[in-house]
Amino acid sequence: MLLHPSIRAQLSPGELHESHAFLEGVENCSQCHGTDRKLAADRCLICHTIIKEELGAHSGLHGGQGYKECQTCHVEHQGRKVDLIYWKSGQKNLDHAQTGFALIGKHAAVECRSCHLEKFIKDRAPLARDKVTLSRTFLGLDTACVSCHVDEHRGQVALTCGQCHNSVSWKPAPGFDHSKTKYALTGKHVNILCAKCHPSIIDSSTERHQSYLKLTPIPHDQCTACHADAHKGKLGDNCSNCHTPEGWHVTDAAKFDHRRTRYPLEGKHAAVTCNKCHSPGKAKTDLRFGTCRDCHTDFHQNAFAKRTSKGACEECHSVAGYSPARFLLVQHDSTDYPLRGAHRAVPCVACHKTSSASTQAAQYQFRFVSTKCLDCHRDPHHGEVKKYVKDKGCEFCHVDQSWTQVTFDHDLAPFHLEGKHRSVTCAKCHTVPAKNNGDSTLTFAGPVRQCQNCHEDVHRGQLAAAGAKKTECKSCHTAENWRNATFDHNRSARFKLEGAHKNVPCQKCHRPTVVNGKTFVAYKPLDITCASCHGASSALDKEKRL
Repeated sequence: MLLHPSIRAQLSPGELHESHAFLEGVENCSQCHGTDRKLAADRCLICHTIIKEELGAHSGLHGGQGYKECQTCHVEHQGRKVDLIYWKSGQKNLDHAQTGFALIGKHAAVECRSCHLEKFIKDRAPLARDKVTLSRTFLGLDTACVSCHVDEHRGQVALTCGQCHNSVSWKPAPGFDHSKTKYALTGKHVNILCAKCHPSIIDSSTERHQSYLKLTPIPHDQCTACHADAHKGKLGDNCSNCHTPEGWHVTDAAKFDHRRTRYPLEGKHAAVTCNKCHSPGKAKTDLRFGTCRDCHTDFHQNAFAKRTSKGACEECHSVAGYSPARFLLVQHDSTDYPLRGAHRAVPCVACHKTSSASTQAAQYQFRFVSTKCLDCHRDPHHGEVKKYVKDKGCEFCHVDQSWTQVTFDHDLAPFHLEGKHRSVTCAKCHTVPAKNNGDSTLTFAGPVRQCQNCHEDVHRGQLAAAGAKKTECKSCHTAENWRNATFDHNRSARFKLEGAHKNVPCQKCHRPTVVNGKTFVAYKPLDITCASCHGASSALDKEKRL
């Protein structure tokens, strides 16, 4: 029966939503409303069984919040196409945590309909029972990650994504701990990218042929499952016998014992890094080590090739160190230049110095044209004694025990050493001050052999012969003793000692005299008259009276 629109408006406040259009008509009002014309929530739940189940289980948005007043959010009679959901603060401002699934991380910025899509609804039977339109509903989604996201591991691990990942980002996986797997990562393995061990596999079942990482099974019982055997099987298949995860070049000395090989490492060799001998591309076995020169260059460039040892390094050196050499003194004594005296304490490098010619690398000199002293030592005499050195060398005066130990026979020189002169050191006579820095230097050529050249004339020239500039000392003195004079007063003086005068001491007549501030004994000219010594006013008589 057709009713006039004004009458229909009095019976119904407006058209129902298209999903409820089947309830249109006054005969169906009681399907939703009670006698008081108010919406009865329990009658809504007759059709909306999913909501009834949520309320009973206190789950979901309705059950968790205990919503029982349907009209608070769902307003009917607004027309066929009007949205039945009323969002009090707007759809985007809904506190999604009230649904039991809080939006955090990347989820917080996702549009609602990016997740609430028909394709993500797995269990559709309950929704079909309630005749829910799948393209418009917010029901039916699961909180499991794989309900919306593709299983990136393709079932290789349990679908508990939250154990490793979070909603902030898929990579890295902060919750993943490789130490809890069958193969804990240590050493260099810690920083290796996952894809290095877990290869990428193309999933041809997906539309875009997406790839995923192979997680299981990954062989790891032997290192060679991932790494190429650099030794080509020559050292066995257990790499851990020598190496550790700390690095390929880090060997475990406690496990690998080079003494078990054909060449035990001793001395300096024990500290040499493996790649010094076993360099990349070089054989790891069958290395030559019969002689030092199999690895080391001949530093001496065949200088000892003619020796009995053919220049074998072991004759002078050992693995304990290249220096000092163990070439003993007894061995050096068998050479063309045996070491004697002070030479035995001289370091090798003092004589065997390096040569640094521009055309060759520096090397030590072991062959010498001459072994004369002056080939190594500077001539401190500046050629003054060349006539002695010419034939016999420095050994004419010196010995190799000590440079200062001199054996020169002074009788071969023009000035023979006699008396006290024999106990005088060489430097007393053969030393002159240098001109520049004041240091003294030795001189041997041309010293004047008169007494006054070395000794001071204590008589101040008063005994010099007439016309002579210097006193002839030997006329009174000898080299044996200065005070044991040989002066004959009766022969050489004009005053003869006779009678009582013979017993008078010299100093009684020859007294000290001061001239120009210097004191010396006066010998001539003296007054030889008796009164000069024995007169009343003489100094001698005054001395007697005292």
